[in-house]
Amino acid sequence: MSTRRLTDEPLRVLPELLGHELAGPWRRGIAFALDYALLLVPTLVLSLAVAACFLYLRDPGGYRALRTLLTEKTEGTPAQHEALRQLAPLLVHIDAPGLPREVQDAVEAGDLDRAATALEATDLVIAFALGQHEEKLAPNTVRIALERLIPKTLQGVCLFGLAALYFTLFHTGRRGATPGKRAMGIQVVRLDGHRLSVPESFERFVGYLHIPGSLGLSLLDFWRDPNRRLPHDRVVHTAVLRVRPPAPAPEPAAEAEPPIPPAAEPPQQA
Repeated sequence: MSTRRLTDEPLRVLPELLGHELAGPWRRGIAFALDYALLLVPTLVLSLAVAACFLYLRDPGGYRALRTLLTEKTEGTPAQHEALRQLAPLLVHIDAPGLPREVQDAVEAGDLDRAATALEATDLVIAFALGQHEEKLAPNTVRIALERLIPKTLQGVCLFGLAALYFTLFHTGRRGATPGKRAMGIQVVRLDGHRLSVPESFERFVGYLHIPGSLGLSLLDFWRDPNRRLPHDRVVHTAVLRVRPPAPAPEPAAEAEPPIPPAAEPPQQA
């Protein structure tokens, strides 16, 4: 392995960037909130699709029972009892919050009819939550936590996968900005003026984790760093600049029309 020497490579700044206006912390924060608002629905859809896929593969009976309860009006019918009968083992397996002890004992004893009868006296709440979630349930309520159907190894992918793809690809583009940043008039640039590569852009996204990892203390760099660079900026040598629309070009002055010469007087007759 060749020996490397210290260089000024990460410290050089393209002369054309010097003196450029930096993006303020509020503008950057609003842009980040806009981007995550755009990502919320696609992330939920992806997570629900993954949960449904794993439930179908692991417990087809539980999948059919849950689909029946969601799509059909079965309250007080034999179809509801049958669906709850198939659903009871799944609720025990995922340790559904609020599940009565009677249901667990009935499933362990193999008496699914007794488990279904106990579930009929409860209110089933089907919910999905991203990340850590604690909820106080009303009495006699069972929460079917769909996020528990996703293996732990894939929960992080469902939660951050689309966000990683979103920020990585948009920051490597020609504009160097996500839709949220474009709406707020800011842009991510490398200090040397080159476009971010895909690995660098992904590394910058991973650097976002430094903010919760430092309990938010790294946000003080907005005021402590002279170039308002946060840790994820410094790791790939970027800065976030304010981009203003170009001023409209002044309209060219209308050319003055040449004066009209006076008409020649007709010759007078003697």
